[in-house]
Amino acid sequence: MTWQPTQEQVDKIILPGMQDIAKQCAGYINELKCPPEFVAVMLRDIADAFEAPLTEDDSDCSCC
Repeated sequence: MTWQPTQEQVDKIILPGMQDIAKQCAGYINELKCPPEFVAVMLRDIADAFEAPLTEDDSDCSCC
């Protein structure tokens, strides 16, 4: 069975969090004067770090 968020988690944590991340990324695009695709690559790298299986050598968050 896979984890599913409750509607309350979606409404109070997940959606606001995604909106905050989107606003922050838009700010990076404006500040860096870079194409949105550059930020998309950054976000994919972060997502990949969360999806990669951890090994014993991974004691910290490699995405940050």
